[in-house]
Formats: sequence, structure tokens, C-alpha cells
Amino acid sequence: MSRYSRASAPALAACAALALAASLTGCDAIGKLGTTGHYPAATSFTIDSRVTTVVIKGGSGSVDVTGASRSSVGVSQQASYSTTPPAATRTLSGTTLTLAYTCKVELSCGISYTLLVPPDVAVRVSAGTGAITLTSLSGAVSAQTSAGLITAVDLRSAAVTLSSDAGGVIATCSAAPRSLRASTKLGAITLTVPGAAAYKISTHTFVGASTVTVRRSAGSPYAISASSDVGSVSISPG
Repeated sequence: MSRYSRASAPALAACAALALAASLTGCDAIGKLGTTGHYPAATSFTIDSRVTTVVIKGGSGSVDVTGASRSSVGVSQQASYSTTPPAATRTLSGTTLTLAYTCKVELSCGISYTLLVPPDVAVRVSAGTGAITLTSLSGAVSAQTSAGLITAVDLRSAAVTLSSDAGGVIATCSAAPRSLRASTKLGAITLTVPGAAAYKISTHTFVGASTVTVRRSAGSPYAISASSDVGSVSISPG
């Protein structure tokens, strides 16, 4: 039996939520501290070569990727820094486009990315602090952030993996995923999937409620795994 009583769980969850808010607010405050911050105009470019996979190696800054009816990849990069601008790189190896940057040691430095991609492109995002938003994608999707909210909307991907150490996960799938995995150490998970299918479900919460209202089937080809150490889990039909 857990050393925490059921009665203490709501209090722990409330404290954890306050800690998360303070943590994210603190990160944002550091980036805006002082009057020497630089926020130049965003730079944009287009990759016309065939791209099947986009890899974004972020650090500090948001990432927004949207699938659209197009054959090219459009990228907008918004830098912010206190003294020295980040050194941005883009590499096209075969059909894999990788976006990344490096920073010198300074108070604040980062790049926020906004991308328009063909909807069937596979997307892999990693970030340090910042929100990740994924919209209308049908290729395999993977997103991980140390601190920030992950939001996925209108996904038709067969394989989806979403992970945030400190921050929630909100995902809406318009097609039943073969594999949907969501995890947080601190934050709620809300998953919405098509109600016509039944799912093989695995959930875990240490502090927080788990609510599943979709149909279950241990033999289903559609599997959902959701785990939050501190935060609720909800899996419902859309």
C-alpha cells in the first residue's frame, strides 16, 4: 500500500500543480529578465526537396508543426537571446530534415519554430522548455519536452509518442492510432480518440485519477498507454 492516503492525494496534486506553475513561470521570467533581451524578426525558408522526416532539436522556445496540402516544407524561426544570437543549423540528409541550434552561455537564448509540412511527413521533436503543438499530421509523431505543454490536434498517425517531464499532454486523434503513448512526470493527460474502435488500454497514476470511457479490448490492434506520476489521466471517445 502507498504511504500516502487517498485523502492526501488531492492536496499533493494541488501542491504539484502550484509547483509546476511556479516552475514554468520562473523559466519564462528568466527569459524576460532585464532590458537587454533581443528579439529579431523571424527568418523563413522553404525546403523544396523531398522530405519524409522532420527532426527538430529545440532547447528554449516553442515548436509548432502543422500538416498542410503541400509538397515542400516551410520553416519560420524566431530567435531570442540576451547577448549572442543562437547559431541555427539545418541539414538535409537523404529525405530527413534536421533543425537545431547552439547557444553560448548566457542568460537567455533560444529559437521558436513554426513549420508547415506535408501531412504524411514523420515528425520528431525534442525540446528543453517550451510548448509543442502538432496539428493535422498523419505520419509517425514523437514529441518530448522537459518543461512545457504538448498539444496534438487532428492526428491521423498510426504511431504517436508524447512525453513531458513537467507539463500536460492533450491529444485528439481523428483516426484510431495503432500505438498511442503519453507520459508525464508532473501534469495531466487528456486523450480523445475515435469512439468506433475498441482499445487495449494501460494507465498509471501515482497521484491523480484515471478515467477511461472508451471501449476496451485486450485483443485490439489499437493500443493506448498513458502514465502520469502526478496528474490525472483521461481517455475518452471523440
